[in-house]
Amino acid sequence: MTAVMRSAALHGDAGDPAAVPGRHATGRWWHRRPAYVTVLAFIAVLAAGAALRLWHLSSSPAWQWDEAVYYRVAANVQHGVLTEHPLYLVGGGQSPEPFLYQPPFYFLMLSRWFSVIGASIYHARLLGVILTVAMQTVLFRLLWKIHGSAVALFAIIPVIFDGWLMYIERVSYIENALMLIIAVSFLLYQRALERPSWQRFAIAGTVIGFAGSFKQTGVYVLIAVLLCWLVVRRAHKGHLVLLVAALGVLVAYVAVMVRVFDVPGHDYYIGQSTTQVRRVVGLQHSGGTLTSPGSVLHLLAAQYKFFVPSLLLALVAFVAVVRRVLQCYRARNWEPAQSNALLFSWLVTGIVVFGVSSLKFPQYFALILVPAYCFLWTEVIRWNWRQAWKGVAITAAALAGLGSFLLTVPAFSVNTLAQVQQYAATRIPANSVVVTEQSIGDLIQQPWCTVEAATNCVNAATYAITWRTYLQSSFKEGDPSFHRLMNGAVPVRSFSGVVGTATIWKLRLGQ
Repeated sequence: MTAVMRSAALHGDAGDPAAVPGRHATGRWWHRRPAYVTVLAFIAVLAAGAALRLWHLSSSPAWQWDEAVYYRVAANVQHGVLTEHPLYLVGGGQSPEPFLYQPPFYFLMLSRWFSVIGASIYHARLLGVILTVAMQTVLFRLLWKIHGSAVALFAIIPVIFDGWLMYIERVSYIENALMLIIAVSFLLYQRALERPSWQRFAIAGTVIGFAGSFKQTGVYVLIAVLLCWLVVRRAHKGHLVLLVAALGVLVAYVAVMVRVFDVPGHDYYIGQSTTQVRRVVGLQHSGGTLTSPGSVLHLLAAQYKFFVPSLLLALVAFVAVVRRVLQCYRARNWEPAQSNALLFSWLVTGIVVFGVSSLKFPQYFALILVPAYCFLWTEVIRWNWRQAWKGVAITAAALAGLGSFLLTVPAFSVNTLAQVQQYAATRIPANSVVVTEQSIGDLIQQPWCTVEAATNCVNAATYAITWRTYLQSSFKEGDPSFHRLMNGAVPVRSFSGVVGTATIWKLRLGQ
């Protein structure tokens, strides 16, 4: 057996033409080019992607549901309190309950950013774009380490120009920061795999633990690494060190949060965090949750029809990873997946974890889509196709993503939530009590109650602001007290856009 064949067999690609030097899918001309040419090409692509994300950033897309909450909490952190706009209490007081549904790290970072550049949803989006550009740079380096510079450039282009990712990464979601931490985690883990030492595995484990502490869903990184360990079947002591380091960080974080925020009679941290965990494991639903595969298709047709190309590419990636799983099953070992073990494990974990969770659709789909594209295009590059066809495929994917994005700019320019905020500031008296949804409550200055817990407002509320999208409605989520308040309510103004419809109601006082 030749050295080349032994290398191919070791990585599970024996018989795969793409694994043989000289028949590599990137073509010989790529390998004759110096690395700096690839770096310059990546910088040009990265700059173009950043420019597109900054274009019309303040007006399109319209403000998204969680942005108002994150903005309000971060703005309040500037004043030393980790809270949203406090809820109305009977007697005119307001509850000081801390906001712990998400870990505080993002809000601390965002508040420092606000102190430098100014506090608004637009300024939060600027930080999100910067974090995304940093993530794409780290991801490019990760792909380079695994598959080389040419494959890295080939695979990163759809990640930068995908329509869905460009749409989501222009919104100030926590996931934009989380994705950077995830990319750094996997880069450090790949470094430890290539040059094993307990120090490298410990550093990787520490960052992986921080990913889970930064946001609960970040724990899926640790699950992906454990699956990768099962696939590669080496560096066992190093993986044990990584596991201990990651769990140590997670345990330390939970212990500190419990000590600081869970005072006798108020389990703020445990109570709110448990709610999020129950959503992740599918035991509890939140507004805007996709609950069936059919609802995905309906949502696309109703609101996100621009992103059909992204969904189709995700389906192709799903087929590609299932193909690898079947190959492993037939071989009765993990060898067919070993040449792309990390990206394989990352994608499989994302599909399983978020496929069974009850979380809102837009931002969490991105956590699957990034590894899906990385895995798909690093697999395509090794398929026994002509070079021209591979070039056509990557160009078509980039153009489809760019087209999807361009269609969203005018479609999502109607800022329903901003219109509601302006109406409340100018037309609703400042001392009026309002019953509304969480994100709208964080945009207005009036005292408010949530539709899910409207009891305190039954004898005080004079206005209600409801929200309706394809997936959620205040009338579905409201408690009995909310429905009592809405009995006889008169609609006075409605604002509609692609994101959703907000309606302002005048209530009958004292129902």
